[in-house]
Amino acid sequence: MKKIISVILSCCLIAIISGCGNDEKTAASSTNEGKHKEKQTSDKSNAKLPSIVFESDSKNETLSKSQIHKSIQRYLDTNENIYKVTSNIEGKIWEHKPLTKKEANQLEEGRKLEEKNDRNFANYIEKNKLPNGYQKETNRLSEYFTAYNQTISQLGDHVQKLENETESGLISTKEIKGIVADGSKVNGKQQAKIERFLKKINVKTNAFEV
Repeated sequence: MKKIISVILSCCLIAIISGCGNDEKTAASSTNEGKHKEKQTSDKSNAKLPSIVFESDSKNETLSKSQIHKSIQRYLDTNENIYKVTSNIEGKIWEHKPLTKKEANQLEEGRKLEEKNDRNFANYIEKNKLPNGYQKETNRLSEYFTAYNQTISQLGDHVQKLENETESGLISTKEIKGIVADGSKVNGKQQAKIERFLKKINVKTNAFEV
């Protein structure tokens, strides 16, 4: 998804820079990268799940550009805040590391929040009239994040099943495999279109960089 694609591209870029050789610049780059990763790790370890998600009572309204901009921003910010918590847990699952019951519960709670956030936003853009030129790209954005978040939902289902079966304090994740996002909606091409759209309407997000 957003994060997976970014990680792959970042790794390729680092490999190219390392192969090109100026040792001093490479060392400086590695230092800066290390500090950036440390900050990201710190931000994630201190992150907490949000208490509320995107919600709106608007129905059959003609939304202004300002309204839809704020709604997209809130939707993306909520998604990002949830992912700051679930990404560490997700990473452990991909590496087949065991989870604690606390982590399993956080993943389950995060899954429910993501589903509600996605559902509320999708209903919002469906039941209201968006400004000219916004419907297609806003739908693309909604479908992209919903499709990826469904992988978190599948992970959560598997973890909950394993948690019910385990008798120890740790939950083995070695049995979880083959879960991927919908490739027709979550890919580099779709991500690039969404990023261009967000830049055009001046909505800033770290959703693709977390």
